[in-house]
Amino acid sequence: MRSDTAYGPSVMAYYALFTSLSVQPYYSTTVGYGFKTRYVGPGKSLISEAWSYGKQLPFTKGLSTRIPCYFQPCVPTREDTGMVSMDEADFAAAASKGFEFELAGKAGKIVGSIPAHAFRRVLDLKSGMKLPSATPNCAALAKPGKPAKEEEKAEDDE
Repeated sequence: MRSDTAYGPSVMAYYALFTSLSVQPYYSTTVGYGFKTRYVGPGKSLISEAWSYGKQLPFTKGLSTRIPCYFQPCVPTREDTGMVSMDEADFAAAASKGFEFELAGKAGKIVGSIPAHAFRRVLDLKSGMKLPSATPNCAALAKPGKPAKEEEKAEDDE
């Protein structure tokens, strides 16, 4: 099935020496609302779950790769990607006041924030999308469990 997706801008949610977290909010007609994560930092893979104000958000782990070291001395660095899913109400609230969250795992946690304008951009793009219209009469045309020919015969007999 075809999916239409509206992406907001990629923004830096957290930045420190040797560590960064960039995110990109999105809306997809097949997946819904959420944001992509890209963590770059030293050590082991960091992310396995996402939280916001005590509420756990669905997190899907993506690729985890080691970044090669070209200059010595070097800090072993990894890049981890993932996706955090959000419901429509949380996404709309984030579009008005921003969004603070925490990504956690065995290696620790990282706290990030996404500005409201990134979510608003997605909602603006979504409003311009040509979404398929639902056909409410389809369910009324055929009754479940009976083939259409039997229904026609029943109506002819009456």
